[in-house]
Amino acid sequence: MNKILTTIYFKLLVIGCCVLLVFACQDDEFVPEAPVFSKITSLYALDSVIVSGEMGDWIAIQGQNISEAKEIHFNDVAVAIEEIYYEDDILYLQVPIAMPTEIDNKVKLTTEGGSFDFNFTVNIPDIKLTGMFNEYTAPGDTMKIYGEFFDLYEVDTLNTVVIFEGKEQPVIQVGSNFITVAVPEDVTENIKIELVNKKYNASAVCPGYYRDRQALVTNFDDVRYTGTSGVDYVGLWENPEPVDGNYSLLTVGSEGSGWSYLIGTGFAYTDDMKDHPEKYEVKFELNMILPIMNTHFYLYNYWNHAPAQITPADLVVQSLGVWQTVRFPLERLIPIGFEGNKDYIGSFNIRIESPAGEPLKMGWDNFRISLKE
Repeated sequence: MNKILTTIYFKLLVIGCCVLLVFACQDDEFVPEAPVFSKITSLYALDSVIVSGEMGDWIAIQGQNISEAKEIHFNDVAVAIEEIYYEDDILYLQVPIAMPTEIDNKVKLTTEGGSFDFNFTVNIPDIKLTGMFNEYTAPGDTMKIYGEFFDLYEVDTLNTVVIFEGKEQPVIQVGSNFITVAVPEDVTENIKIELVNKKYNASAVCPGYYRDRQALVTNFDDVRYTGTSGVDYVGLWENPEPVDGNYSLLTVGSEGSGWSYLIGTGFAYTDDMKDHPEKYEVKFELNMILPIMNTHFYLYNYWNHAPAQITPADLVVQSLGVWQTVRFPLERLIPIGFEGNKDYIGSFNIRIESPAGEPLKMGWDNFRISLKE
């Protein structure tokens, strides 16, 4: 009996060893296949090969044995693997929005079976300024400046400054699309403003000029308002506080204004302004105290052509009771391709039509013509 049991145990042991040996051999024999690159395309045209892309673009990497990608790098910036999607030999993913420290213009994909790389250029956008909230911010006050790619360049109060014609000021606050900075007390007028990001040795010049005086129609001060319409609106008013000396304060009660003029004055437009109005824009500082809904403003030269309407959408403000720079294209005043006598283009007029039931209170200052940038 013992001999029989011993024989049975021995046979079971042999069978168990054989089973383990089979599984061990199977493990030894499993070798992940190497990934093979086919092409890289846009998400929307899977047959068209691309060799470059923008940060944030959605792209498709096509190939074999790429479903289990462990790492993907654009330059030395890693892709979040949990955010990629695989289907039918295609990996769908987004170009990372992050600044590389080393640029080799390659994408590298790694799986358990190996890796491959291929040439691909990620276009790195330049840091950009898009405009000043108020170009006539007073010296010593805080200015807001808008821009793009502040997060990408890691703009902060320690690594970024704003330069006012040689006067360097640290950034005070940073948002995703704006910065704030103190305007120097001794700043001069009519200057460009530059942002310098020291972390990435990048810079950007802001469109427009600080306290632009190049083509002032009137600032109601040293560039006097010489018209006769709307003179009662002009003064050194206290509420709201001036942005820059005298200004025009349009105040209308609930009875409405009817048909009247805010401003009507002469202005010597250059030949280039008359011939190419699309290159220019009208700018001014606006402080809207009461919102407008149905009031109409019209901008035009006398009788040269039909007046262009300035709609409430043209006068959108971020906050009531705050001075900010507003702009609209000069072709509202001088139509593109105007074939009339351009010698008669020599005035600047804004007409008001305010209905009963909509009171108005809004300040206007520093009307000027500026070259677009």
